[in-house]
Amino acid sequence: MSRVLIQNNVALIGQTGWLERAPYRAHPEKLPIAFQDHGNPVRYRNVWIRELGTPGRAE
Repeated sequence: MSRVLIQNNVALIGQTGWLERAPYRAHPEKLPIAFQDHGNPVRYRNVWIRELGTPGRAE
């Protein structure tokens, strides 16, 4: 790269594409968690899952 800042603190909504934004598709409130392995043997340990609060609300 040429050390030129392209994006800073930008929220990406949906998939990125060339000159267009993908349409928003609603999803269920909760979905299952999946880990990627790319077909290689992997091991996971000490995986902790916890509920997060509603965004914008102090807990």
